[in-house]
Amino acid sequence: MENENIEIVELPLPPGIPQSIIARLLDICNIEYEVKKDEILDKEYPILYGSPENIENAKKFIILFTETRLALRDIARLARRFKTTANLYTEDDELKYVLGIVANDVTNKDKIEILDSKPEGEFETIKICDKDLHVHIID
Repeated sequence: MENENIEIVELPLPPGIPQSIIARLLDICNIEYEVKKDEILDKEYPILYGSPENIENAKKFIILFTETRLALRDIARLARRFKTTANLYTEDDELKYVLGIVANDVTNKDKIEILDSKPEGEFETIKICDKDLHVHIID
């Protein structure tokens, strides 16, 4: 039996990353999750591990998922406060994909609608990881 030389890279996760984002990363990036124990400090910490390419992809998606989730949370909260709906549009396919996933994890998701075409009228543009997200508020 041959011993394969597959390089495995570990990525310690920063505190505060929601489990829903970690679960999405496991599906999208083909990586694994483990809680390791540091015997010297007697602490446990979560890591992601996998091939170097998959870990680099996961690093990018951790930031994109987290930033998108924070933005959607604030947009949904404001839309609920002002009793309106926020229409979201982006031309970036990667951000559109992440929006579709993250919108399901946000409270007040009924106040957010993701559009396939650019809205008519005035809109605000928000930058998420150098990607434009257009927010159009319906009166």
